[in-house]
Amino acid sequence: MADAERPSLPEAAPSRSMRAAARARWIARACGIIGAGVSLIVLAGWWLDVPAMRRLIPGQPPMVVLTALGTLLLGAALLFAARRDGARVSRRVGRGLAGAAAATALGGGLQYALSGSFRLDDFVQRLVFAPLAPGSGMALATAVGLVGAASGLILQDARSRHLRRIGTAAAMLAFVVAAVGGLGYAYGLGAFHQGGPFSRMALLTALTLGTLSLGVLLSRPNRPWVATALGGGEAGPMTRHLLPATVVAPLVLGLLQLHAVRAGLLEAETGTALLVIVLALWLAALTARLARNIERRAVADRHLRDALQGMNETFERRVEERTRELAEAQDALVQAQKMEAIGQLTGGVAHDFNNLLTIIRSSIDFLRRPELSAERRTRYMDAVSDTVERAAKLTAQLLAFARRQALTPEVFDAGERLAAVAAMLDSLTGARIRIVTEKPETPCFVRADASQFETALVNLAVNARDAMAGEGTLTIALTCNRQKPTIRGHAASANGFVVVAVTDTGSGIPPEQLGRIFEPFFTTKEVGKGTGLGLSQVIGFAKQSGGDVDVASVLGRGTSFTLYLPQADADEGAARDAAEPEGVPVEDADQCILVVEDNVEIGRFCTQILHDLGYGTVLTQTAEAALAEIEAVPFRFDAVFSDVVMPGMGGIELAKTLRELHPEMPVILTSGYSHVLAQDEVHGFELVRKPYSAEQVGKVLRTAITRMPKVRAAPSEA
Repeated sequence: MADAERPSLPEAAPSRSMRAAARARWIARACGIIGAGVSLIVLAGWWLDVPAMRRLIPGQPPMVVLTALGTLLLGAALLFAARRDGARVSRRVGRGLAGAAAATALGGGLQYALSGSFRLDDFVQRLVFAPLAPGSGMALATAVGLVGAASGLILQDARSRHLRRIGTAAAMLAFVVAAVGGLGYAYGLGAFHQGGPFSRMALLTALTLGTLSLGVLLSRPNRPWVATALGGGEAGPMTRHLLPATVVAPLVLGLLQLHAVRAGLLEAETGTALLVIVLALWLAALTARLARNIERRAVADRHLRDALQGMNETFERRVEERTRELAEAQDALVQAQKMEAIGQLTGGVAHDFNNLLTIIRSSIDFLRRPELSAERRTRYMDAVSDTVERAAKLTAQLLAFARRQALTPEVFDAGERLAAVAAMLDSLTGARIRIVTEKPETPCFVRADASQFETALVNLAVNARDAMAGEGTLTIALTCNRQKPTIRGHAASANGFVVVAVTDTGSGIPPEQLGRIFEPFFTTKEVGKGTGLGLSQVIGFAKQSGGDVDVASVLGRGTSFTLYLPQADADEGAARDAAEPEGVPVEDADQCILVVEDNVEIGRFCTQILHDLGYGTVLTQTAEAALAEIEAVPFRFDAVFSDVVMPGMGGIELAKTLRELHPEMPVILTSGYSHVLAQDEVHGFELVRKPYSAEQVGKVLRTAITRMPKVRAAPSEA
């Protein structure tokens, strides 16, 4: 119900003001009709010589012809001015008639300002009937009232607000003059109609002039007091009730008091005292009634305020409920979008891995045939090895996008790496693509994973080649010591960054796709021409290295990818020579490796690889067991080869513990995924990424054992 009633609230005030305006215009037109009708009757009475029509009120002096003519013009002007849909022409006609009425009144009042024998009222009277009787004619108060009422009509449409106020004051003056003249007859006061400016004013003239003045005041209902007195709100009824009580009642009481004194019923002083007492009581009663109305209004306002407060609380509660529902719906939508993204990601991973597994399985099936020739066996083995490399690369790209790739950061000159990559891009992009490199003369050192940096440049170049359809210009620009701006809502940075901008002249990227180009497996290329992981690797590498990637594209003009990487000092990554331990190195034949792997199958496969490489091995499934083996027989192991993610103590905690207890023992870590490695790099330890080959494991072990060989204590002099 509250919702149904709410739209009607703003329309209440305009509808009340419109009703008040319509009522005011109706009263103004009625006043104009009455004034014009009385004037016509008086003129007809003079023309037809009917005395009753000249005065209309028995026993009272008649209205002279000049006065009747002036009130007739004023009544006609009021009828034109009070039209609701009055056009500009009708308003001009109304102002013209009002001007004629004012001129008529001024002509009749000149006799009081100028000495002479000519009188306009007498001249007009002769034209219609006969000369004026001695002591008769237009009164000075009548002339003033007509001029004031006519001025009110003329100035009510003035552009200046001050002129409109003067017109209203003139019309009010005319109403007061007419009221005083009428009260003189009502109270029987000769001073009001037998001498002074009110002499010669007939009672009919006072009533007609008062009616026309009231109509002039109501002819423009946009005045505030009109809306207050005639409106339908709270103030309208109260005003209409109080005006008779405060105006009519004192006038009636004064009339009664005068007649009582004149009849000898009361003395003048007693009558005045009684009048004052009655008026005081009357005003007290009005005050009490007004106070009661105010109290009722206050109670109604309090109830309304309580109701509004209740409605406000209900509204706030509904808003909270709606907000909660919208938040839940938004969470559900976000969850659905996440599930869709996960589904797209897993579908792409499954598709690519199924392709790779198909090659591996087919190759293994052929390798199991006993009659297979050596050449074909070698070809299938190479296919398996290449497919494993592709699978490892696919996994590395996914981990780079997820920022879970274990990077090997180092300080290198980005200009040298860029030159090396640009040299190989000619064969990758084709002869129809012109490659332009721009780099400063001074070195630009950056701290990042060098191989991932080169891979990112290759991915950007391949993406640009496909966008240019094999023909165009590829520009790779390198700059140093730049600040990183705000990118996709991420805060800017005032630190120094090395910036690599890869710009092509291709077809550009549509604006609606710019927000999705870094999503894994999202690609606009045809099926079989791209996996959509290239840009995912680029942004993952940049974010994990402490930088970012910005993109700007214009359809039909090309795209520019800007890679930001933290700048480094030249000597930040300088290697320090480690002091060689004293003693005699152990022979290679005595080397033993402690393998720590919680997966039994992988642990057995790793020990088999190490046995084939000529190492002795001991396999443990937990880091705690590995520490027990080392502490049981000191100097037994030449190196520790440990997985990172294990139940209980992890590989990094084991390596840190061994660094404190046995700093001479090298530790090699291996992992295919670890957020700890991705966040904290490798903590200074060697890392072998899964899947690894026997050649990789052997190379890392030989390097680590050579750098930190196990030594026996030097023989004593004794």
